[in-house]
Amino acid sequence: MHWIKKRILASLFFLFLFVQFGQAQVDEIKEKFLKTEELMVIAHRAANQNFPENSIVAIEEAIRMGVDIIELDIRVTADGVVVLMHDQTVDRTTTGTGDIETLDYSYLQTLNLLHKGEATKEKIPTLEEALKVTKGRIMVDMDMKTDKVEEVLKVVKAMDVVDELLFFDSDWDVLAAFQTKLPDAFIMPRTYKTREIKKAVKKFNPRAVHIDPSFYTPKTVAKAKKYGVRLWINALGDVDREMLANPDQEWAREWLNKGATMVQTDVPRFWTKLK
Repeated sequence: MHWIKKRILASLFFLFLFVQFGQAQVDEIKEKFLKTEELMVIAHRAANQNFPENSIVAIEEAIRMGVDIIELDIRVTADGVVVLMHDQTVDRTTTGTGDIETLDYSYLQTLNLLHKGEATKEKIPTLEEALKVTKGRIMVDMDMKTDKVEEVLKVVKAMDVVDELLFFDSDWDVLAAFQTKLPDAFIMPRTYKTREIKKAVKKFNPRAVHIDPSFYTPKTVAKAKKYGVRLWINALGDVDREMLANPDQEWAREWLNKGATMVQTDVPRFWTKLK
C-alpha cells in the first residue's frame, strides 16, 4: 500500500507542476499584452491549416506553435449550449446541415468536423471543452457570432477564465453587455475609421482595437499611440498568401513595422518567426 500512496503523491505533484507551468504561460502572455508593445500573433480559428477550424486538436496545435492568442468563433445552439462554429450553418464545416441556432446539441454530437472537405474524427467542441484546454495556457479571442450574452457568461464564469479572454464583436451593444456584466473583462471593439478609435476608447477603455487594412495608415497608428491602445490587424487573405509564397522576405516585417502590434493569421507558423 505504501508504494501506491507514493505513486498517488507523485501523480499529484506532477499535476501541480503542470497547472503551475500552464498558469505561468498565460500570465506571461497577459504581461506582454498589457505592458509591452511586442508583436502578438493570433491563430485564426486556431491552427486551421492542418486541422479542422475551431477544433480541439487545432487549439492544441496552436498552443504548441507558440502563438499568443487563439481566435475562436462563439455560437449558441437551439437548446442553449455554447459551441465553436464560424458559420451560421454547419454545412461547410461538418458532415451535417442546418442553421446552428435551430439545432440541438444532441444533433451536433452526431456530426464530424470536415477539413478541406474531408470528414475527420473531430467533433464540434463546446466552449467549455475548449476553455478546459486553453485555461492557464493561452489567451483566447472570443469572436462573438451570437448576441446570447447570458449563455456565454455562464460558461466563462464557471470556468473562471475571464482575465484570459478578449471579447470581440462588430456590434458594440453586445460588447457593452459583456462589459456591464464583467467590468474587468478585456473588450476589443472593431473600428471602421480612424476617428472611431477615440469613440472606442471613450466607451470601452480597451487595451486593443481592431482595424482594417483599408485604414492602416500613419494617422491611425498615431491615434492609437495617443490613446495607448494596441492595433489588431488581419493578415488573412492576400497578406497570408504572400507570406506563404515568400516566408523569408523583409516585407512582412515592414508591413508590421507600420504600427500594428497584433496580427491575426491563418498561417501562424510563419508569423511566429517574426516575434
